[in-house]
This record gives sequence, C-alpha cells and structure tokens, in this order.
Amino acid sequence: MPGTSGLELKGFAFAKVGLNSWGVAASVTKGTRFLDDGAVKYSPIFVEDRSFGETELGPAEYGDLNPTNATLTGQARYEDHNHILRALAMGSPATVAISTSAAGQVTSWRHVIDMAPSIDGLAATFAFDKKLFTEEITTAKVCGFGETVGEGGIINETFQILGVAPTDISSININSTIYGASYPALTGKLFRNQGVVRMNLQSGGALGASDTLVFTGAIEFTFNRPHDSVFAYGSRDIIEPGANEFPVISARIMLERANTVTVNSLRVGLRAGTAWKADVTYSGAFINSTDRYSRLYQFPYVEIQDHDTRAAGAGQIKPIAVAMLKKPAAAPTGMTGVTHAFRLTEVKVNSVHAFA
Repeated sequence: MPGTSGLELKGFAFAKVGLNSWGVAASVTKGTRFLDDGAVKYSPIFVEDRSFGETELGPAEYGDLNPTNATLTGQARYEDHNHILRALAMGSPATVAISTSAAGQVTSWRHVIDMAPSIDGLAATFAFDKKLFTEEITTAKVCGFGETVGEGGIINETFQILGVAPTDISSININSTIYGASYPALTGKLFRNQGVVRMNLQSGGALGASDTLVFTGAIEFTFNRPHDSVFAYGSRDIIEPGANEFPVISARIMLERANTVTVNSLRVGLRAGTAWKADVTYSGAFINSTDRYSRLYQFPYVEIQDHDTRAAGAGQIKPIAVAMLKKPAAAPTGMTGVTHAFRLTEVKVNSVHAFA
C-alpha cells in the first residue's frame, strides 16, 4: 500500500517575525536544509477527572498545549539563511559591511554578530511541508545553537527552538508557500579540514600562526540561553519565553594522543586557573581575488574547567578538554571590540542584514 515518504516533501522554511510579535505568524521565505523535522508534534495536555466515587475514568478534557521544544540539525554552509537563526539566538547583528569590492569581481560582505543581554521580542516562524498538510510553528525563540563534527569531517550545526505548539491549519503558510521559499545550494559546506584553531594566554599577544593547535580530534561548540516556558490566562499556548539564567557557552575539545601540548600545558593551566583566548576560522572557496567564504568564532576568555586523560588497556590516551567561554574584563590583544563571551563573523555574498 503506497504511503508518503520524506522523498516527497518539498522543504522546510522559516522567517523572522516582527519585533514583539509573539503568536503572529510570518510568511516563510527562507528555505533551510535540516536533516529532519526535529520530531516536532502537536501535543495537547489531557486533564483527567479522578473524582472519588467513580468506578472508571470518564472522558478527559483538553487543557494547555505542550510547547514545542525541538533540536533542528543540519549541515553547515557558508552561504545559506541560517545566519538569521544564529543572529536570533545571539541578538545583536551589526550593520552588514562590504568586505572587498573591486571592478569586475563579486563583492564580498562581512556579517558580524555579537551577544545581546537578552533576545526579548525576537522570534521566528517555522513551517514544514508534510505533503498531506503543513506543520507550522507560529512563533519560536532560537535559544541556542551548536556545532559538531560528523562523518567525513562535515560540520553539523544544531539549533534549539522553544515555541508555541505546532498547527496544521495555518492560513499563512501552506505547501506552496514553503515550496516557493529560497533554498541554499547543496554545496558550499563547512568541513573540519577547512578549520584552523588558535589559542594562547588571555594576557598574551595577538593570536598568530605559532598559536595554531594541531590535533585530529573534534570540537563541539555549544551556546545555550536558558528560557522559561510559562502559560497565561487567555491562551492554551505559552507566552513569549524569557531568559531566566545566564547563557551557557562551552567547547568540548576531543584531542588525539597525549603529548606535551595536549596534556602538560592544559593540565598546568587547569591547576593554575589559567585564562586563555582562542579563535576558530573556517575558510571556503574564493569569492573574489581577496576574500574567501569564511566563518570566524572569537573567544576572548577561555576557562578550562575539565581535562580528562583516562587510560584503558593499551589504547592511546586521548585527552578531552572542556572549556567554558566567558565575558572578559576587556577585549584582549588582537581582538579589538570583542567584549562578549564570543563574536561570530561571516564573510559571504549575501548582503542582507540578518534582521532585515
């Protein structure tokens, strides 16, 4: 008997909603290429009546709707729309500036995103094509994102969203709306072999080539803003979530083979409470004769809080360092203006501001 498969679905798209427009859907225009739908589902809370004197449970009634709390995973690309989602999570994208422009060449544009104290008022509409219907999350906060290394060295990225319950009866986003969104090319992905990691003392000089860390493991970067999910009178859905804790920003560095650099230096630093600074740069194809597609993370204050060098049998000892990324007292040398826990800079062809 025939059925519907993922091969028949047209896509997944989103759009930033107007400022302070919680609960008001926007027409989705930005296609994205997540690997699945994050197991998003409509989930009402049934309220049972357990009054004494009854021999069996009677009919339940609908109460509130469980909020959408999903993790969306996809492959990182230099030129896609997901910088909007990163900006929604971080909260403070700068004005887009020309990076390089020359006659007869493609212009490259620099997108810089800093942390804001909160992301109040910022949300997005998400819509999935399911062929037989569309699944729309009218509004959701992007509460964080992260990166891991996948098969073949691909950089996978995840986004954590918290929003109202999905609906399948939207009048704003239907199958044709999602199909008509602008989708990124399948190519142009970020890979581990395109990345360079540098780290030195927080009080030291600007990061340079001699500060490059050579290792064959992986880096898992996680940024999360804890938010509440509360209900109010007059609605079955949650009201706009608000931040209720400091952001948690961490990096888990899986190193290969214990040596002087991966063990002694980090272990001494852990014991002494040493502060570091670091950056991670991914470089893709050339846009013009000067600039390449790139993604740069700058971490002005890196605090190593755990260093695991467990041994088992005759196996290689492969250290794992866990770093918490903190706000510095001042921008360190070589990171002018980087006064938050991290800054993200992307160079691409797209010239549109993330919140346009």
